[in-house]
Amino acid sequence: MKKLHLLISGGLAFLLFMPAFAQKKAKTTIGADIVSNYVWRGVPGYAPLQGQNLLAPSIQPTLAWTYGNLEIGAWGSGDFTGTYKEVDLYAGYTFKSLTLTFTDYYWNLDWLNNNYFDYDDETTSHIFEGSLEFAPENLPFSVLLASMFYGADKKAEDPAKANMSTYVELIYRLPAGDDELELSLGMTPSDGFYGDGYGGREGFAVVNAGISGKRSFKINDKLELPLKAALITNPQQEKIYLTFTLSL
Repeated sequence: MKKLHLLISGGLAFLLFMPAFAQKKAKTTIGADIVSNYVWRGVPGYAPLQGQNLLAPSIQPTLAWTYGNLEIGAWGSGDFTGTYKEVDLYAGYTFKSLTLTFTDYYWNLDWLNNNYFDYDDETTSHIFEGSLEFAPENLPFSVLLASMFYGADKKAEDPAKANMSTYVELIYRLPAGDDELELSLGMTPSDGFYGDGYGGREGFAVVNAGISGKRSFKINDKLELPLKAALITNPQQEKIYLTFTLSL
């Protein structure tokens, strides 16, 4: 209950100060993606939870507030069957080519009965992650380093210990005229959430390798529809996916 009071107090304080920030050219972003399959860092949206590895079309809304180099937002995903729900909260700060982000991930197959406000390390369904991205404007590549450090990311053989699941991704942008082409390579240094999932193979593994293409179709002077197709492979799991995304 004390944690809930702190969350409510923090939210009220933010709402009180937000108008002052909004006067300084704050920006609000509202959008949504419709995806044929939800695959994140080489892992399907359901896996590895409870041994399920299901894929379904999903809608993924975004609500973000930006002030200068600071961005605070919420991102979610829900499949068209109504089974899977995910709500992620994040805060990121960009300084030149570096972006530091804190993310609170929340997904639970029993989301109807699960307590969202349970943040106890032993029982929570939340996962906290810190990430650092290097994306220079004048160079065609970016590097992401992300590590889970708190919450439901536990070792299968010892649920009291955190996996500290870590993900490293390299992205290289290819010249493609008006379109965008990207090569991606995602790796993990040890067993954990990625690849085979909790309690999977130990050691370094490539879990996300593929290519994606983006194109925008202009409807009129004020409306464009960005489209994206991605061929994704997970060499550790020996899986391959072809996904399509429509952004609104």
